[in-house]
Order: sequence, then C-alpha cells, then structure tokens
Amino acid sequence: MRYLLTSLVLLSSFVLSSALKGQDKSEPEKSASPLVGTWVSKSNPATGFTFVQYRKDGWFISAHFFSAPYSLTRNSIWTVGHWALADDSLILHRLAGSDGLELVPEKRQLAIRELTQKKMRIANVPLDGQVFDRFEDNPAEIESIFSSAELKRQVYEQQKIILPEDAKKDVESYISIDIKRGKTMQYYLSPGGEFLGSIGIKDDDLIGKWEKSGDFLIVSGVTEKNKVAILMELKKTDGQYKLFNAEANGQSALKGFEITPFQKITPVKLSADGAQQYLDAEIFKDRYAGLSSISEATGVQKRVTSDGMIEATSTSNKSIFQADPVTGMVKGINKIFEGDGYYLQEIDGQYDAFLGVSLSKSRSTKFPNNYRYQIALVSKLEPLTIRRFFTTGSVPKTDEYIIENVRTPTGITSKTTVKRDGKFYFEFNGDSKRTSDFDEAVWDQFNEEAKALIEKTKEESPAEQQ
Repeated sequence: MRYLLTSLVLLSSFVLSSALKGQDKSEPEKSASPLVGTWVSKSNPATGFTFVQYRKDGWFISAHFFSAPYSLTRNSIWTVGHWALADDSLILHRLAGSDGLELVPEKRQLAIRELTQKKMRIANVPLDGQVFDRFEDNPAEIESIFSSAELKRQVYEQQKIILPEDAKKDVESYISIDIKRGKTMQYYLSPGGEFLGSIGIKDDDLIGKWEKSGDFLIVSGVTEKNKVAILMELKKTDGQYKLFNAEANGQSALKGFEITPFQKITPVKLSADGAQQYLDAEIFKDRYAGLSSISEATGVQKRVTSDGMIEATSTSNKSIFQADPVTGMVKGINKIFEGDGYYLQEIDGQYDAFLGVSLSKSRSTKFPNNYRYQIALVSKLEPLTIRRFFTTGSVPKTDEYIIENVRTPTGITSKTTVKRDGKFYFEFNGDSKRTSDFDEAVWDQFNEEAKALIEKTKEESPAEQQ
C-alpha cells in the first residue's frame, strides 16, 4: 500500500521532474544539420555568456547569463523560438522571451559568415560578427535549465505555447502541460498501436499500447522504472484530446492530472519570408562613433521622500566611453557629482547579435560588489532612440523602470521614470553634450579615481564587501 501511495503521489504531479532525460533506445540519429547542438558565445566575459541550443525539430532555446550561478529568474535573458537555414543565412523566429525582446523584430535573418564543426560566426553587426563555439558534450547545467519546468512555465504563461521536449520518436505526438508546475507530458503514438509516454522521470517512460475509437483515445501501459500500471482515457474536442479518466494500479488518479488538453505537435516549417536584417552596419558604426567620446550632462531628479513629499535636486556628471564597432564591445565610466563630492559608475558592454540587444554590466564605487545588468534596444531609428531594461534581480521587484535615451543634434536626452508599487517614486530628466573624443589620459585618470574610491569604501564599510 505504501508503494502504491508513493506511486499515486508521483502521478499527482505528473511524475515529472526537470532532471535530464536519459538516452532512449528509440531515439533517431541526429540530424545532419551542422547547427544541431549547443553553442556558447564568450564575446565579452565581463558581461557573461550566451548559450544557444539548436534542436533537430526546428526549435531553439537561448539564454544569456550575466553571472553565476546560472538561473532563468535572476540576471539573465532567455528566448525560445524556431530556427532554419536559408542559403547562407540563419532564420530566427522568436516566440517568447524576456522583457524588452519584443522590441526586436520577431523574425530576423542573420548572415552565416563561417560555420565549421566547432565554430560559427554570424551577423554583420558587430562588424566582425558574433562567434560561437560548439560544445562536444552539452553542459549538464545548461541542459537542465533548457529542459526545466521553470522555462516551460514561463513560455506558456507568456504566449500559451507548450515547449515540447526534443522528440524521442518521429511519430504522431501529443503534448500537455501542468500550468501550475510548468511540467509537460508527451505522448508518442507509433503505427501498429505501440505507445510511449514521456513523463519526465529519467528512465521511467510509460510504455504500452494505444487505440482510437472515433473521438476517443485510450492508452495503457506500465512505467519502465517504477512498474506502475497506468490507464488513461481521453476525448477529442476542437482538435485536442482532454483527459477524462486516469487510473494507477486500478485506482482512480484523475485528480492528479489537472492538465491542459493534449495538442498535436506539428513539424516546424520556417522560411525567410518576412525576416528582417534589423540593424545595418552603417547605423551601427554611426551609433558607436557617437558613443566613443567624453560628454558632460546636467539634469533634474525628483524623488519621493520618507514623508511622502517630492523632492527635486539638480545633478551633473562627466562621462567617458570607448566603443568598438568591430567587436561590439563598450567600456565606460560616469563621474556623478552630488553635493560637495562625487562617485563613479563603471560600465562594461557588449552587442549580442543573436539576441539583437546591447548587454551591459555596471557598478557604483559606493557599492562595488553590487552589479546591475541591463539590455538596451533600438526602439526607433529616427531620431535614434534606445530603450533600456533591467534584468530580473537587478532592481527591487516592486519597481517598474522606464529608461529612454534619444539622440539629438547636439547630444543625448535621457529620461528615467520609476514606479514603486504602481506609484511615482523617482524621475530623472537630463541632457548630455559631447565635449571631445575619447582620451586615454582621461580614461586612466577616471580609472585611478574609481580604484581609490573603491578602496575607501572597503575601509569605511568592510561588512559591505563580505
């Protein structure tokens, strides 16, 4: 009885887990496509790594992790969609992803400039492209994240799309999802009545038989590892099979199967029609030429005080940036004046062609161990307008940021608005003007000042450095 109860508990959560799937005897040979597999881009290690998994069924999963430990819910950007090759191009059709990516064209075409068994170079922006290296063996940590219930749940909550597993058999297949847990169950119906149910526990697939009668589908079998006898009866409505009866070892287990109807998985068919190039090289070079400079800015910030009043103060800063359109790398330092003193903000950046965004990592000399991570996207070409988004975990969950920079004939206007719990909390409006080109001597000076302030912070607040 104890074993049966344990089996029912497993079933009540779909007997699913985010553990990696073991090798299946019926798994077909891998596609001959040179892209199938997992790749990593390490364009600028200071801003983290971009991982992409191209699956043989035409799906791709990608995530950029700014820092370890890797997580989809903190300091990362993820995206899921379909991929295909067209002549010398990679076609990407994003279906779901992190906040901000909706400003990138949904369907893009990236040039493939180099492709070998171990190396790939894509895109004309940045000018030298983005390099990816293939893993000989998929890293267990990345594979686990890409097959996780958390990812499937986010995809479904965002777009009502069920992310299927990489198919074990090339046959008629159906998939369902437990919305609360983000876990999936996938059915494979082979000709002749053979049934395989992928239920998520390693080496414990449901193996048995299936039969159809009109709109009804009946499947029965035994789990490979735990030897639980399962019977499931489904009825087809509006093209999807809904479970109306489930039994485990002869006892009702329907309450454990609170799942969406099973939908048929259709092969991915993706063409280059409608795909966009997004940024061209000239726009990119012009943008980076404007970044490589020394600028001065003034502005006004408004903040809600502890007694609920709105306080306005003037602020100013001097910044220096160096940007390389060939590699897509950016580095910069802001010197921000307040009262009788100042602090500095260090910034590392990288343009990621696969994601279509600029990535940045910043820290203040006030809190040198606290990093903030952003993505920046071109939301408008004329005038050139950049929207910025913080990754989850960089700012309090209660805060909603809207950050926008617009290029003007003389410089850049900036506006940042922050709402906390839906109410006004902070606003900044500023104008910056380019004063000169990048100067190595000024860079060295700012760097030395930043190091000195960081050392001072460590001496005054050692606990903050722990």
